[in-house]
Amino acid sequence: MPDASKPCLTLASSSRYRRELLERLRIPFDVITPDIDETPETTAVRLSIAKARAAAARVTHASGALVIGSDQVATCDGRQIGKPGTHDNARAQL
Repeated sequence: MPDASKPCLTLASSSRYRRELLERLRIPFDVITPDIDETPETTAVRLSIAKARAAAARVTHASGALVIGSDQVATCDGRQIGKPGTHDNARAQL
């Protein structure tokens, strides 16, 4: 049986922003920083493979279809840039 005095929620991220979001909820949690390579090159490759696998799972194998997965990652000064989502955010990124 879980110990009610210990957190049952674990944040698997090194992001200070995500930690602060959870802290706002005022519920106990642990933080474990995963040892994951998140360089832009590995991120794009990982996402491409995941997309192709997800699509391939939905393709009828008898069709003999070739599934191509792709992704791209933008960087500036070695830092990955996410999708801005809004015009104002895009302007701020630029």
